[in-house]
Amino acid sequence: MKKQNVIVALLPVFFAFFVMGFVDVVGIATSYVKDDFQLSETMSGFLPSMVFLWFFILAIPSALLMNKIGRKRTVLLSMLVTIIGMCIPYFAYNLVTCCIAFALLGIGNTILQVSLNPLVSNMLSGKSLTSAMTGGQVIKALSSFCGPLIAAFSVAQLGSWHHIFPIFAAVTLVSGLWLLFTPVEKEELGDTSSLKASFSVLKDGNILLLFLGIVAVVGIDVGINMESSKLLIERLDFTTKQAGFAPSVYFFCRTIGA
Repeated sequence: MKKQNVIVALLPVFFAFFVMGFVDVVGIATSYVKDDFQLSETMSGFLPSMVFLWFFILAIPSALLMNKIGRKRTVLLSMLVTIIGMCIPYFAYNLVTCCIAFALLGIGNTILQVSLNPLVSNMLSGKSLTSAMTGGQVIKALSSFCGPLIAAFSVAQLGSWHHIFPIFAAVTLVSGLWLLFTPVEKEELGDTSSLKASFSVLKDGNILLLFLGIVAVVGIDVGINMESSKLLIERLDFTTKQAGFAPSVYFFCRTIGA
């Protein structure tokens, strides 16, 4: 693929990294849901599992699906699942629809995280690929930084935090349509390995350590995202709206670090 064509194809892919960051809004969203439905700490603490459980369940099946239908189609599928998830609680806002939305957000984000980096690797290689991957994580962190700010804007200007759902759905739709109509170099479909073969790679000590490192980093992300706002509410008597900036501070630092 010519350099100019690669740049054109990469733009919607980088925009998809912004969509990938939407999943981190679950931190401040949980605080709002807890207030709206008077949930206990136990129940509100359970809500994020509706999002992140799917990374454990669907990561490998998503990779197997990607090898069958292709990387671009898998990314587009993730966008469709995310849009559906964001529309449901906006038209019928209750605890059940919020749980469904969180679950679909988690499913869509799992599929997206599995397929987006391989799509980039289909366009670039070597140092360019490494730089693009880092750039993608910067964009994702920027999106995570913006999530609580968008929620605060929705409360202040639109009257309710759950207006973030149509905002996220609209951005995801734009991202999906942009990628859909962007030509991407034809990819070779991968090997459809079995689940057993996929897990067998953990026998390699280096891969196992990298896997555990990812688990640790994700755990830190989710923990700070979930608890930073709660700490400000419990210890400093902040309102949910006032405490919403806490995850943004963390993700801002992550963006600078990346």
